[in-house]
Amino acid sequence: MNQILFDKNVSKQKSYIFKIQFILSIILAIVFAFYIYMNYSENENLESISKIIDKNFELSKIYEVQKTSNNSQMFFGKIIIDKINLEYSVFNMYNEDLLKISPCKFYGSQLGEKGNICIAAHNYNDNRFFSRIDELKIKDTIKLINLENLEYEYIIYDIFETEENDFSILKKNKNFELTLLTCNNSNKKRIIVKAYMKEY
Repeated sequence: MNQILFDKNVSKQKSYIFKIQFILSIILAIVFAFYIYMNYSENENLESISKIIDKNFELSKIYEVQKTSNNSQMFFGKIIIDKINLEYSVFNMYNEDLLKISPCKFYGSQLGEKGNICIAAHNYNDNRFFSRIDELKIKDTIKLINLENLEYEYIIYDIFETEENDFSILKKNKNFELTLLTCNNSNKKRIIVKAYMKEY
């Protein structure tokens, strides 16, 4: 009996140590990404950071951060838009530092839940992130993939510009909706792409 209890305690300790090591690896990867951001040219910088972020997204998918809740996970999922050759991991939280290195969930529900999901990213005018979303058209598709590798496809129904302080695009929705948000660097307005989830 004592041996069984001892084995359980050892197992719990190993699980706890693994969680700490995994979280530390995520933090170190972000610190390393910022180091790259500050010390390399813009083109090399964005590509290197994107690769690091994607590796950490794949780790999160494998380990699912030991089944923590969606709100505490580092990554929201991945966004893929084949038409403009766009594929990035999306952070599950928003702040100015994270926004510099990958798209962020700015507002809204989780994948698979009804509501308006808003994803924001900088427009680096084709040093990537959302620099080409103005090329998208009505009925083009956007894919979101969660940590469990479930894929959600959205169909674009509206593309427009709005003033930078207009956040009416964030209003709650009873349907499955996706909103992409980025800046138009030429006129200081925001480019908005609205899409609804494809029904199967």
